[in-house]
Amino acid sequence: MPSLQPLLVTGGSGFIGSHLVRRFVRSYESRYLVVNADKLTYAGNPANLADLISRSNYLFRQIDITDSSSLRALFSEFAFLGVIHLAAESHVDRSISAPAEFVATNVVGTTNLLQCAREAWKEQFEGKCFHHVSTDEVYGSLGDEGSFLESTPYSPRSPYSASKAASDHLVRAFHHT
Repeated sequence: MPSLQPLLVTGGSGFIGSHLVRRFVRSYESRYLVVNADKLTYAGNPANLADLISRSNYLFRQIDITDSSSLRALFSEFAFLGVIHLAAESHVDRSISAPAEFVATNVVGTTNLLQCAREAWKEQFEGKCFHHVSTDEVYGSLGDEGSFLESTPYSPRSPYSASKAASDHLVRAFHHT
C-alpha cells in the first residue's frame, strides 16, 4: 500500500474547517494524511474533531500561522502535497476593536504560509496546490445588484475585509511571481 500523501489544512478546528477536515479524513482514508494546524482561538474547538483523533490519516498540530518558525518546522516534518488555508480572524466587530490581530493573522500569517510552501516546493512545484479561502466581504456592501461577479472590484469596508483582501492579493502575487 502506498504511503499517505500529507495535506495541510489551516484553521481546521473551526466551523467550516472541521467539516472540510472530516470530509477529507473519511473520504480519502487510503490517500491523504490530513494535518490540521489550528491556533485554537475563540473560533477553533478541538471538540469539533474529537471523533477523528484515533484515525490513522488525521493529525492535529496547535500552531499559530504568524509563527514562521513553527510553520517551517511543520513543512520540514511533512512533504505537503497541498495546503488548504482557512485560518483567519473573521469577526467584523472584533476587527474594529483589534485590527492588528486581523492584520497579523490574515496578512502576515498568509504570507508565512505562502513563503513556507514556496520554500518547500521550490525543487518540485508540479502537482502542488495552495487553496486560499476568502470571503465575499472583500467586495464591500452588496447594494442593489443582488450578487457579486468575478469582475466586481474589491471594496473592503472593515479591517477584517481589508485584511482578507490583502491576503487575496498576496496569494495572487505569489502565484504570478
